[in-house]
Amino acid sequence: MSSDNKFVRSLIESAKLGNNAAIEQLFQMNLAKIYAFALRLTANKSLAETITKDTFIEAWKKINLVRSDASLLKWLSSITVYKTLDAFRNKKSKNKVDHKEFKELESKCELDKYIIVLPDQERMIFVLNKVEGYSLDEISDMMGIKKDQVKANLDIAIDKLTESMPAIKDEKILVEKLSQLQPEMQPSVEVRDGIFSYIMDEKIREQKEQEKIAAALAEKERRENPEEEPEEVKDFFPEPTVVKPKREFKINFGIIRKTLYSIVVLLVLIVAYMFITAPSGGWEVVSLTGHPKLDNKVMSKSDDWSAEGVIQNDENSSVTFSIPKIGRIFIDASTNISRTNNDQIKLEKGQIKKFEGDATDVLTVITSLAKFTELYKGSAFKLSVGNDDMSKIFVESGWVIVTVKEFDSYVPKNFSCLVMRGKYAIPYPVDTTPQLISLFENYSGANDPSVGTILALATKKESLSLWHLLQLVSNEDRFLLFDKLNELVPAPNGVTKAGIQGLNKDMLLKWRQEIELKVD
Repeated sequence: MSSDNKFVRSLIESAKLGNNAAIEQLFQMNLAKIYAFALRLTANKSLAETITKDTFIEAWKKINLVRSDASLLKWLSSITVYKTLDAFRNKKSKNKVDHKEFKELESKCELDKYIIVLPDQERMIFVLNKVEGYSLDEISDMMGIKKDQVKANLDIAIDKLTESMPAIKDEKILVEKLSQLQPEMQPSVEVRDGIFSYIMDEKIREQKEQEKIAAALAEKERRENPEEEPEEVKDFFPEPTVVKPKREFKINFGIIRKTLYSIVVLLVLIVAYMFITAPSGGWEVVSLTGHPKLDNKVMSKSDDWSAEGVIQNDENSSVTFSIPKIGRIFIDASTNISRTNNDQIKLEKGQIKKFEGDATDVLTVITSLAKFTELYKGSAFKLSVGNDDMSKIFVESGWVIVTVKEFDSYVPKNFSCLVMRGKYAIPYPVDTTPQLISLFENYSGANDPSVGTILALATKKESLSLWHLLQLVSNEDRFLLFDKLNELVPAPNGVTKAGIQGLNKDMLLKWRQEIELKVD
């Protein structure tokens, strides 16, 4: 594995020291290569974008592990492979390849058209060996399968490709076709923005944590070592009394008038500057693809999304808006959405994504079954509504409150929550077991018989889910839930079994805050 040139090595060393510009330059140099690699591995545009984003975030976290004798691109590629393998293991259904997504990838060589329709394992092994140059032993180690199995899958993949392109039976022609494959492909702007937004937000969070720690240490030191004020030393002999002459003060009204006039002029200039530089307040288009419609008219980048405006995206259209005081939202394809008079969003069907970032206000999204409101400003989440009105949210950062039937569900980072007609919304960690996910999503109320199964399967990471369930079960089951939750996250001082049985709001809040601290 060859090392990078001196310029790249210097960037890596600067990145290890926390240089943001070096990190950005390194990632920009490799972003298109990694995305094209991920797209060939997955044959799924959405998954490739997610893996690309996760790869660079993981690389940022572990940049200090890059060896001086290693290639940065190879290191990034290895992270991409492991992220892809994780995605394949967690995948519930096979990819449905849409060739419309791959027109740009196929533009230089038709071989890509046949690579992407191979089964996952065959495609991955072919790409790793023939396109990226990994040996069979390396692939065997990465994928955790025997070398013979790698060889067998590679042979099958080559046979299938040869059936579609007989000319590549000739090794020279195959090598020529491989050299024509497009090595780079730019992902969507959201991928790049997502990577650098995450990095900057984490740096800000770390800085705030360091400031808190420093302040706490300073306060502790101040308390432990209070400064003793020196006693006032009085002279033995009293000071002689000095009689000072009285001064006469004369008010100069001319100076006062000039001063007041200057202050008024300065205030006028400040107000004028704020008026000129203040944002327009409109919901402005940041980017769009296809032909999204606003109030049944095809949108342009100069359009604003005004109150009561309705946006309709077909299967090939999407649009990103910048909302003052809130941030950016991405409105996906096949989505119908409108803006209300009080600056809320009504999502009828489709999917939106709210991006993380600085904000001074929270966003509220309304669906036919629930209301979704940010608990903390600047949160990031994905929210979708199906044709059956079923809503599902995944929170990427921050917290979101989901209100159903006057019951508030608190959904934190890396949790999902499904809202179905006739069911309650119980949030759950995305990495919980499929059986528990099904039980939480389908819970229907106090008479639901699944409580015993949930208690048997739940672990500490599902504590917040149990906290929600605690408020929805029968009185009998609430005793059992209290005992289970108390075992996982002991109730803090002042929280009693009797109080929880009576659904005391202050006690419930105190316990939820304890769960946040212990499980986060």
